[in-house]
Amino acid sequence: MRKITTRARMLAASAAIVVAGSAGIAAGASTAPTPSNAMAKGVGIGEFGMTASYFNGHTVSFTYSKGFYCDKHVMSGASSGCEAGASFKVPPAKNFDPLYITVPLGFTVPTMSMECPNGLACVDHPGTIDLSALEPALKALYPQYTAAQLTSALTNFATPGHEHFITTKNGGQAEWWNVDVVGVTSRTVWNALNAHKSFAFLNQENNAKLTTGVIPTNLFLYFSVK
Repeated sequence: MRKITTRARMLAASAAIVVAGSAGIAAGASTAPTPSNAMAKGVGIGEFGMTASYFNGHTVSFTYSKGFYCDKHVMSGASSGCEAGASFKVPPAKNFDPLYITVPLGFTVPTMSMECPNGLACVDHPGTIDLSALEPALKALYPQYTAAQLTSALTNFATPGHEHFITTKNGGQAEWWNVDVVGVTSRTVWNALNAHKSFAFLNQENNAKLTTGVIPTNLFLYFSVK
């Protein structure tokens, strides 16, 4: 079910995520560190809670019962151990399903209208993620920063606000879900995705190149769906 794009497209899309982030590059480099929500690199603090997601035209509920997992075989400078723009090498389980998160790029939406808002990490989500591999794609957008400065600002970046989309309920059984990011560059498309509430429509917009396509990560979340 996954739509994998070229590396160049992933880099450009992820760069847009950084630009659209509520903190921004300069602010991210100068403010207090964002909590990682991790017990140790790659291992999230285990909490119990719920968020909502879209599935086949409906809103469903996630129930989380374990902290996140970020594959430590993938290099990351984030305090959480999580990395965007690079896929996992060793998953936490043999069987898992994809979780697609959509992130608004280049436009703003009311912060609390997103299921997981900017600056407020959802239950069992990492608070930070490493985007430093994307420095070459961002350099032209931030010529005032040296490569070292930009890389430093991206290494431990606050996880952006987002919505959730899934392709299965897994029979209501808890399991690990691998996170894939999809950037949305149009407010009209963002509103349409949230209205249709389905991966089928999200994939249609991906195929029409109205979104960035899929950006892989080494991040997994653990929950059941109701």
